[in-house]
Amino acid sequence: MLTVSGERKKVSEERNGKKYHRIERLYGTFLRSFSLPDDADPARVSATMKDGVLNVRIEKLAETKPRSVEIEVG
Repeated sequence: MLTVSGERKKVSEERNGKKYHRIERLYGTFLRSFSLPDDADPARVSATMKDGVLNVRIEKLAETKPRSVEIEVG
């Protein structure tokens, strides 16, 4: 399970002058949870944030290849 939590800060903008300009955005805490696939490697998770976009990279587990073992009977 991957859980992402954070907090959005309150942003408001006002400009003085003859024209009035105002920006409001949602704010507060948030929490999101995602189920990871069975082949995800929890030890190899990385995240970066750029321009307000969170990128999460989750690598797969190394494939385990079947091996054959020769057994002598006798």
